[in-house]
Amino acid sequence: MESVTKIRLAVFDVAGTTAHDDGLVVEAFQSAMISLGVGADTPELEKMTEYVNATMGERKIDVFTHLCEGDAERANLAHDAFIESYISLVNAGKLREFDGITALFDHLRSQGTAVAITTGFPRAILANIITALHWEQHIDFSVAASEVERGRPAPDMILKSISLYDQKFSTQLTGADIAVIGDTESDIKSGLAAQALIIAGVKTGAHTEAQLLAAGATHVLERATDLTTIC
Repeated sequence: MESVTKIRLAVFDVAGTTAHDDGLVVEAFQSAMISLGVGADTPELEKMTEYVNATMGERKIDVFTHLCEGDAERANLAHDAFIESYISLVNAGKLREFDGITALFDHLRSQGTAVAITTGFPRAILANIITALHWEQHIDFSVAASEVERGRPAPDMILKSISLYDQKFSTQLTGADIAVIGDTESDIKSGLAAQALIIAGVKTGAHTEAQLLAAGATHVLERATDLTTIC
């Protein structure tokens, strides 16, 4: 594969892209909904789970709001239960980075490319992930969905990452200076909305190569560590 123009900022998704999901999102989601009275092993929970899988990468409060049919109080209760459940799974050591991710972050930074991570999770979960995976000294920026006005597929988290870069390095990056890497259609659409030069889908998470290409990926990689083959 031919190399492309060097990028100055790489914006990575977390679950399914840089860290194994292994069904943790679904597990935490189902636990949250069951706590609100949805029956386990029921068609209702199965249908909800299908929606969760289809919308992987999107802001979780938005997903719960849809599933709770706009009932904000119920959605917030479910979201709070989800956060508690997912943090428990992270703290139990069930979330693992994909092989070579920390080394990838270090390599990119050594070459002058800053690293940002973004997620559909709120900051409470993201903070626990960064600590559990010992990423504090290996990334430059992190943005949670709770810190922007709109979640994916809107580009707000990417744009905030760019803003943080500009503030730190006194620059004015554009989409032509960045790469976006993720495993879901919403990651890809977010990259398109941000006009990123590279929008790389990875085949380690929720959506297939065909789905990623249909969403507009410029590249589809076996894994995030293959980013070095294109930039």
